[in-house]
Order: sequence, then C-alpha cells, then structure tokens
Amino acid sequence: MGSIAIVGLETDAEGALDGRTLERLRAARTVVVVSAAGGAPEILEAAGIEYRTYADIGIAEAAPPGAVVEALVALAREGDVALAVTTYPFVPEGVIAGLLTRAGTGVDVYPVVSPLQVLVLALDIDLTADVDILDAGSIANAEFKRDAHLIVTGADNAIVARAVAERLQAFYAPDHTVIAAGWLEGGGFDLELMTVAGLGHAERIARDTALYIAPSRIVPPEGFGELVRIIRVLRGPDGCPWDREQTHGSLAKHMVEEAYETVAAIEAADDAELAEELGDVLLQIVLHAQIAAETGRFTIDDVVAGIIAKIRRRHPHVFGAVRADTAEEVTRNWEAIKRAEKGEARAEGALAGVAPTLPALMYAQELSRRAVAVGFEWETLDDVWDKVHEEIDELKATEPGSEEAEAELGDLLFTVVNVARKMGVDAEHALRSMCARFERRFERMERSAGENGTSLAELGSAELEDLWRSAKEADRTDVKESDR
Repeated sequence: MGSIAIVGLETDAEGALDGRTLERLRAARTVVVVSAAGGAPEILEAAGIEYRTYADIGIAEAAPPGAVVEALVALAREGDVALAVTTYPFVPEGVIAGLLTRAGTGVDVYPVVSPLQVLVLALDIDLTADVDILDAGSIANAEFKRDAHLIVTGADNAIVARAVAERLQAFYAPDHTVIAAGWLEGGGFDLELMTVAGLGHAERIARDTALYIAPSRIVPPEGFGELVRIIRVLRGPDGCPWDREQTHGSLAKHMVEEAYETVAAIEAADDAELAEELGDVLLQIVLHAQIAAETGRFTIDDVVAGIIAKIRRRHPHVFGAVRADTAEEVTRNWEAIKRAEKGEARAEGALAGVAPTLPALMYAQELSRRAVAVGFEWETLDDVWDKVHEEIDELKATEPGSEEAEAELGDLLFTVVNVARKMGVDAEHALRSMCARFERRFERMERSAGENGTSLAELGSAELEDLWRSAKEADRTDVKESDR
C-alpha cells in the first residue's frame, strides 16, 4: 500500500512551487487533481508533472467525500498518491477524516507552517465552538471540557505522549479518537489516526507533534450512504475474505433467518432488539445490491428507485385520483394493480407470484387472500364452519398414516386458515403465539413436577392433565397482570 498525500500547490511570486512540495509530487506514482480546468493543472504542467483528473479515475468533480476516499485508496494499492489542490488547506470536508479511517497508514500533508494549521484548517474544525490549546508540559494539571476541541502541542516523544494519554483518560474513553500531526523530514506533516489508549502505547512520536482530540470520534459521514460504502469496502480487494466469497445463493438463508429474528423482536415488543434486527435485514439488502452492482446487473439506487415507483403506483388513492375509503378497497385496488403490472389478468392466474417457499400457514393465507380478491369466497363464516366439520369427517374416515389421511389433513388445515381469515385473525401469528404459550405452560409443568421431587415422565395422564390445567390457569393470570 502506497502513501497518500494532500499537496497544496502554493507558488511564489514567480509561480514556482516550493522545492519540497515539488519533490513530493515527483515522487508520487499518481498525482490527482479535481478537473482539467483551473489553476492546479496549469501549475503542474508548468512543473512538468503528469496528472489524472477525477474523471480519469472514475469519479465526478462533485463526488462525495466517500467516493473520493475510495478512489484514492484504490490508487494507493499501486503506489504513492498525491491529491494536488489549490484550495489547500481547505480540503473538502470529510476527505482527510475518511482517508485516516480507510488508508491504514498516515496521511501526509504539504506544505504547512505548523501542525496547528493542518488540524484547524484541513480537518474543518468548527471555530465557532470552543477550542482549548494546551502545551503537553502543562496538561497534567489542566482542566478542559470534553465538548470543546482540544489541541495539545509539544508532544515531542513517546514518553511525553504517554503522560498526555494518562491525563486524557480522565476525560475521554480509551477508544476516543486522537489525530497526531508530526513533522516530516522532507517537509510537511504526517497525520495519523489513533486512540487515547493507542497514544499511551505509541513507540515513536515525531518532534513537535500536535495532537487533536475532537469532541466526538472522527468518523466518515454517517447514514445510509455510509452503510453502502462500508459494504463496498468489505467486498473490495482489501476487504473481508468472508464477504468477498458471498453470492446471492449463499446469503439466501441469512435473509430468511434475519426476517424471522425481526418478527421475533416484533412479537417480543422489544424496541432495541427490533432496531438491531431491522439493521441486520438492511445489511442483507445492501449486500445483495452490491453483489449485483459488481457485475453491472443493478445497484442499490435501482432497488430504492424501484420500490419508490412501486409504492407510488400502488397507492393511487394517495398519489393519484383514485378513491379508496376502506382497507378492503385498498386491497382490491392493490391486487388489480399488481395483476395489471405483470399481465396476470391475461397471461397468468390470480395466484401467480405467491412464493411456495413461504411457511405453510403464510403460504395458505396468501393463496386464500388472492382467491378471495377475485370473488372465490364463502358467503358467511357459518359456511366456512360447515366446511371445517365436513373436512373433519373426511379425515376421520381415512386410514391413519396413509397418503389419503395426509391429503385430508391438508384440506382441514387449509379450511381452518380460511376460518382465521374470515374472523380477521392472522393464522401464522395465532399458531406462533400458541406455541409460545405451550412452551411457557409446559416449562411451568416441569418446574411444578420438579418441586414435588418427580419428573413429567413419571406421572400418569390424570396427573399430567392436572398439572396442565394449573399451568394454563397460572399463565392466564400472569398475562392478565402484565396487561394491567
């Protein structure tokens, strides 16, 4: 991995670059400028230095910091890189911070008068906030605020750095961000990202190093864009071996698992767990989009644009002139729109597109719902109950364990699902809730038996029934009290 430098193209009265700056530019394998227009290309051409523009390395002139960082890091894999700017030291916000978190090494900055200039200007410190500047020699007894920018000067060696770190640990967490700016022998400064704890274990600190401690950790821009960038990094050449090996097929099971874990968090009414599980689902989505983007099939932007368009298209009662005053009318409109989108009204049936990989109850519910949407429905709930009793009689008439018994049991279960739908109950949720209740009650039975010095396996059917009734009643009492 080569080095990365931010080089300011400051010239003297005759238009010449500083000698050390010129040397740094010539030493770079790749020199990058924002565009072919402006003062930077003219200065470099006059000095006989070849350069590449943002466009040449595949990014736009107005590219966000994350894109600039990734492009420079990619170039650094081939050798030293210099980003030449005439606006120095006013580098676009987020670029230096992003490089410090991604490059894996320090970032060089040329030319500067002092490290304070780098820290205050290049790192975009908000000077409207408080800034405390202390000398390392006086920090032992100094008081400062964690919500202010802190600059410590005069950290000349590792011994002084350890003393500074010990004092900082009284105010900051061990993993709090510290940026060290130290002199380079060839001119300029080297920026290095470390932590408060790391500062205390630094083996080498350059003379006159200045330390910058931010009110909060310096991290790349947050948000959805940052998640997409991180996944792109994980799938990149110097990313995670496991992530690079994944395919749509290998990730499929993880998508199902994360969806079920999210449902479990919903049913547990655990907001913190739900937020975490939703993040895990989102991770799967971004991973799949990145895998597709690498072969030019689609990107996360296509995913987002597609769902936005679909939502607008399927909600004409909100975004158009269609009227739907009830949830039932919305559902009918939704199904009609879906069929029109896919040509199902002519080419396929109403049940087309229902995923057979759904859990059986959910699969049955969706098939039933689709059929009802086109008018295939019992008139009353009593009609469905009549069908349930008919299916029970047919099941009773079969040979246990036979294929016919399996088929009749399926008929009965499917009809019961329709009872649930007709009664406005989600069959999947109802059965999952019953499983949870059964588990609680059965465990209560086991505890009760254990308290009496026995186990369930040693009890007769009458005793088991008594324990079940007691556990059931106790469970209902617990639920009532928790609802108060």
